Amino acid sequence: MEQLTLGRQIHRVSNLLDRRINHIPLYFQGENLTYMQRMIIIFVHYRSRKGDVFQRDLEKAFSIRRSTASGLVQLMEKKGLLFRVPFAGDGRLKRLCLTAEAEKLLGQIEENARQMEALLEQGLTKAQIQQLAQLLQRLEDNITCAQSSPLTDAATKGGIIHD
Repeated sequence: MEQLTLGRQIHRVSNLLDRRINHIPLYFQGENLTYMQRMIIIFVHYRSRKGDVFQRDLEKAFSIRRSTASGLVQLMEKKGLLFRVPFAGDGRLKRLCLTAEAEKLLGQIEENARQMEALLEQGLTKAQIQQLAQLLQRLEDNITCAQSSPLTDAATKGGIIHD
């Protein structure tokens, strides 16, 4: 019998989550917005209330590479969801701002996010949700700390699928 590793289970849940969210229709200019586009709209909206938002903020908040963030921003700009404004303090930086059209979608995006959270939390107690959040944060910390060093034989042995 195949034993699922922790990494494989997380990957499966991530795929299911992406698939589920991307099947909740939210159309803009005839195209369904992706999960990341929706999350970026929410992030830019709320973060901009506290101050300027830059592409590097997206990179950090969503743990994505610069090239991924750049592609997302360019596509969202092309679709008319975002626009960039030169930052007065440093001409190389561009602030990210939502268009009025993106702001109009915010309520529906937030409702979809609430529905997804309710689905994820179904059957879990508040204590289990809190514990899961702490465990996931620990996994993220482990990965972040290990990114600067190659995996060792001892670390990879636990990741092998055993019969």
